[in-house]
Amino acid sequence: MLFADIPGLTDLKEQLTKGVKSGKIAHAQLFWGKSGAANLPMALAYATYLNCENPTENDACGQCNSCHKNAKFIHPDFQFSFPTAANDSIKGDDSKLSNNFMKYWRSFLLKDSFASAANWIDHIGTGNKQLNIAKDESKNIIRNLSLKAFEGKYKIMLIWLPEYLHPSAANALLKIIEEPSDKTVFLLVSNNREKLIGTIISRTQAVHVPNYSDDEVKDILVSKYEAAENQAKQLAHIAQGDLHKAVELIDDVSDDAQQEFEQWMRECWANDYTKLVKRSDDFHKWGKMNQQQWLVHAENILRESLVALMQNTELMRVPDEHEQFVMKFSKTLSLEKIAQMNEILNKAIYYLERNASAKMTLLNVSLQLSAILRRR
Repeated sequence: MLFADIPGLTDLKEQLTKGVKSGKIAHAQLFWGKSGAANLPMALAYATYLNCENPTENDACGQCNSCHKNAKFIHPDFQFSFPTAANDSIKGDDSKLSNNFMKYWRSFLLKDSFASAANWIDHIGTGNKQLNIAKDESKNIIRNLSLKAFEGKYKIMLIWLPEYLHPSAANALLKIIEEPSDKTVFLLVSNNREKLIGTIISRTQAVHVPNYSDDEVKDILVSKYEAAENQAKQLAHIAQGDLHKAVELIDDVSDDAQQEFEQWMRECWANDYTKLVKRSDDFHKWGKMNQQQWLVHAENILRESLVALMQNTELMRVPDEHEQFVMKFSKTLSLEKIAQMNEILNKAIYYLERNASAKMTLLNVSLQLSAILRRR
C-alpha cells in the first residue's frame, strides 16, 4: 500500500512523511477514525514508507524489495495482530492467534483495506462467535517483537481494532508499547477509540484520520468507480463519509430498493401482518451486507423526508424519480416520528452487525414503524 493508492488526505500524508524524513517517529501511534475512514490504508502506507529502500519526498518508491513484499503483506519485519474467532477450519486455542489467520488477512487487505469488522467476520466465517484479541495473542506479540528487524529499518507491529483487546491482553501489552525495543514501531488502528483503555491511549501518539466529505466520496466514486454523477451524489450522502459503504452500495441501491421501501411502508401503514411476516422471511435470506444496506437506504429516505418536512427542498439529495414519493411520505410524518423511526433503524443495523436474527429484527422493526406511522 502506497500513499498514492489512498484518495485525498494530502495534509495528513504530508504530516506523516515529514515526520519520517525528520527522524521524528513515535514508537507507538494510534491511527483512529470512524469505520470507512482511511486509517488502516494510511497505517499500511506509512509502514511501507518507513521501510522503503528508496523513498521519495512524498511516498515509498513501490519498486524496491521492501515495497514489493509490503504490497503482498509478507514483509518479515511487518507483523499484524487483529481480532479473531473460531471458524470451521481454525478452532480451539489455534483460533486465538492472528498468525493462524494470515491467509485470510492478506486476502482481506488485498480485497479492500477500507473494510470493517463486520466484513472481517463475513470473510473468515465465524458465524455468531464474538471477535476478540486474546491474552495468548499478546504473548505472541511480545515474543515476535523480542527479535530484531530481519531486513528492514524498523520492526513494525500493526494492531487492527485494538478496541477488541481483552483487558488481560491490553494490560499485558502496556509495558512493551511504552518501552519497545530499539527501531520498533507500534501502529494501532482503531475505529472506536472510546472503547480503548486509557492507559493504551496515553502511551500512543494520536493520528486522526477524518472521514471523507460527501463531495470527496462523490468525486472518488465518479473518477475511480465510474459511477454516474447523480448516483454518486446520492450514495455519498447515504454513506456519510464511509467510502467502503459507498462503494458497496453502487450495485445495491437502485430503483428496486426504492420500490421495496415504498411497498414496505404501505404494509406498515396498513399493519398488514401477513405481508410483514413474509417480508421478514425474505429479508432473512439476504446476505448480511445487503440487509444492512437496505436499512441504510431506509434511513436515507427518512432524512430526505425530514428535509421535505422542513420545506427546504433545495437540500434534497434524492433522484428526481423518487422525489414525489418523499414529498408525499413526509406529509404523514412529524419531527418526532422521524426521530423515533431513525433510532429504530439505527438499532436494527447495530443488532444485525452483531449477528441478531434478521427475520426477528426486521419483523420487530416493521411492527414498531407501523405503530409510529398509525399514531395520530
